[in-house]
Amino acid sequence: MDLTQTKLTRAEWETIEVPISPSEKQVLSMIIAGFHDVNIRTNETQSLYSFTKIEQTSETEFYLYKKYFENTVGAIISKYGKGISLISPTNSLSGSELKSLKSADMIRIQNLDNNISLNREHIFEYLLLDLTKDLLKNLSKNNEHYAFYLYTLIHLKKASIRYQNRFVCQFVDSAIKYANDRTEPSEIITNAYRFIERNDYLLKYEDKVLFPHQKELFTICKPNIQAVPKIILYTAPTGTGKTLSPIGLSEHYRVIFVCVARHIGLALAKSAISMEKKTAIAFGCETASDIRLHYFSAVDYTRNKRSGGIGKVDNSVGTNVEIMICDVESYVTAMYYMLSFNDAERIVTFWDEPTITMDYETHDLHKTIHKNWKENKIPTMILSCATLPKESEISPVFTDFKSKFDNAEVHTITSYDCRKSIPILNKNGYCVLPHYIYPDYRELVKCAQYCEEHKTLLRYFDLREIVRFVEFIDSQEFVPDRYSIDSYFAEGITSITMNSLKEYYLKVLLHMDGEQWPKVFGYMNHTKKQKYMSASTSIRKISSEAKAPEPPSQLKRTVSIAPDREPPRLTASSANGILLTTNDAYTLTDGPTIFLCDDVNKIGKFYIQQTNIPATVFQGIMAKITKNADIINQIDELERTIQSKETKTTLDTSKVGSGGKTKEVEVKTDKISNESKEMVDKINKLRKEIRLVSLDAMYVPNTKEHQHIWAPNGEIRENAFASHIGEDMAKTIMQLNIDNNLKVLLLLGIGMLLDNSNVQYMEIMKQLANDQKLFIIIASTDYIYGTNYQFCHGFIGKDLTNMTQQKTLQAMGRIGRNNIQQDYTVRFRDDDMIMKLFEEPETNLEATNMCKILCSE
Repeated sequence: MDLTQTKLTRAEWETIEVPISPSEKQVLSMIIAGFHDVNIRTNETQSLYSFTKIEQTSETEFYLYKKYFENTVGAIISKYGKGISLISPTNSLSGSELKSLKSADMIRIQNLDNNISLNREHIFEYLLLDLTKDLLKNLSKNNEHYAFYLYTLIHLKKASIRYQNRFVCQFVDSAIKYANDRTEPSEIITNAYRFIERNDYLLKYEDKVLFPHQKELFTICKPNIQAVPKIILYTAPTGTGKTLSPIGLSEHYRVIFVCVARHIGLALAKSAISMEKKTAIAFGCETASDIRLHYFSAVDYTRNKRSGGIGKVDNSVGTNVEIMICDVESYVTAMYYMLSFNDAERIVTFWDEPTITMDYETHDLHKTIHKNWKENKIPTMILSCATLPKESEISPVFTDFKSKFDNAEVHTITSYDCRKSIPILNKNGYCVLPHYIYPDYRELVKCAQYCEEHKTLLRYFDLREIVRFVEFIDSQEFVPDRYSIDSYFAEGITSITMNSLKEYYLKVLLHMDGEQWPKVFGYMNHTKKQKYMSASTSIRKISSEAKAPEPPSQLKRTVSIAPDREPPRLTASSANGILLTTNDAYTLTDGPTIFLCDDVNKIGKFYIQQTNIPATVFQGIMAKITKNADIINQIDELERTIQSKETKTTLDTSKVGSGGKTKEVEVKTDKISNESKEMVDKINKLRKEIRLVSLDAMYVPNTKEHQHIWAPNGEIRENAFASHIGEDMAKTIMQLNIDNNLKVLLLLGIGMLLDNSNVQYMEIMKQLANDQKLFIIIASTDYIYGTNYQFCHGFIGKDLTNMTQQKTLQAMGRIGRNNIQQDYTVRFRDDDMIMKLFEEPETNLEATNMCKILCSE
């Protein structure tokens, strides 16, 4: 994570100017509107009315039903739904509603007829009818798959899609009632994983709404509420829009967004600028003159005569600034800047991830954070984090805040999100849930109570394992009747959701027959299965003598010749589950993986060794890389020589006579010498000599050729994720003056986030990570908070056992940030770290440090 408190580079400025996607804009537009109406619901799905854009009247609604839907409804009923009682649309209309359609509207519909047919799949009523047909068809054949369509229809009907045809809805409602009367909640729960977690319809057609934590935040900060000082603890899971909430707040307030993680500030700046929010940047600022306004914020500026656009901006006039984004070092400067143009009551300080660095006994930023808190003049302070300490743990912080701001209020916002399951896997590849790890029922109850108080943990409970457990308990009648599946979900299928199932799981743990627990514990552990097929008990190697396989699937794993390199210092058992470039690559699906560890270089070297590239192939690659490195060194030397020759030193006498001192400054000449020109020509020739280095696809994880060799039974898995780096990017990296290991890893699709690494390499890795083109990123825990990329799987290295519980949860929060439901896992290499998640920590270092540092004395 980049904690350097420095000004933005040109590349960073260019990054925040790149517009966000249309889908992201829709979300941000909803957040902005949501500040004024927290119950806002939006849905872009079109009904037939919305598609035709004709006036909505009873006549047109009836006409559209007769023309486009009646025959379909009739065919479904006659074939599959003869038991459905349906009110005739004609009988449900009054005489006035049966009037003929206006001729102008009829002509317009006829003109749209062909367009409607072509866009059938985008019209909501057609979707409802298709699902209803599948529901009744499967129900008529006593096929259990009908329940999927029933559950889907019930929840799609909740969507706030405008102008749905009421006659279609009446038919669908009748079909739902017909099927619902024949269905018990337990039938839905049996298939909950497929019906809920893997149901593409639910995600695609659901309403866009604010998260509960955003609703609560905007309500607390409503402008019509009496302006009183307040400090808000804002806790919500990662990936649920916390850091976008300032864009909504800026509708009424001026927001100072303080971030320790530079990457997060840049991401907010990009989003804010895309929404044309008036933004200013204060990174690495010692004085107000260092603050920079984005063009949208400019009040005084000159025009570029050539382009007509904004030229030089007067950054000292911040009247328009709505969102000030600053680092920790620049907070006081940014605060006084904003106070120059706004009343303190109109400003909100939004401090993102205040626990960063709080897990260290001492840190260079602690002094700066203390200074910021002591000098703070803003009476509304929001502390935003996924893992804030509880209010009772940091009460001295509130006492200090109240001593500075009279009548200050303390608000706590706590939210959890279980719409995704991100299973925890132990070092042996088994899912971990409380019922698998506590043989003593009293300890199990204690854990369940802790999970009820910290429901963010439910996100990491595997839904399939929960269903397996509750169905076993229910079948054995080990819970009181009121906690049986059908009694608990007596309200019907509507009440069955991801959240409600996971909360029900905790209820079962707390209220089951404790005397039966030894039997349950033994059965569940005896029958559990690894999430993925076990890797081989040995590290396979590909023979350097093997010829190209015919076909590829016939290449054997057992023939080997050890390469002339140091072998991996891992036994087969200790490496089980992390052979990510060979045996276990197929388990990394849908998107990139992050591997968090303390010793990044060690893990990188392990994957180079473990990939089993034959000695001759590896030596050929290294020869090319070494040759390229020699060329790059020659280029660097020539560029330094040119720089030295074409730069002259002079004395700066601008301060002489006013008590200033002279100093030497470098001035570049306008023209370069003939000798330098020759060196430039030589550099260009050398660049052409740099050779592209690539690996055969059989060595690149999860390519088809690789899967033929390493996936179980050589089966090709379409969702197995592979890197997509491209020749141009690979060549760019080969030209960098970096360690050869980094280049070899890149060929495998593996990037490394390293401190003090080549700046250009790091920027390329971040870009590849952002574009989801890397297979794996290996990073230290310093990148836990600052990494905002989308990962589907994550590994927590066994050299991180000293991480605090809060930081472990932050590490887990890097995974599953996608807006879609895919296969996610977080895999621990040390089981003791998992156990610590389910119990109150003996000491909370973050809370202790916050109490010490966030005080005025």
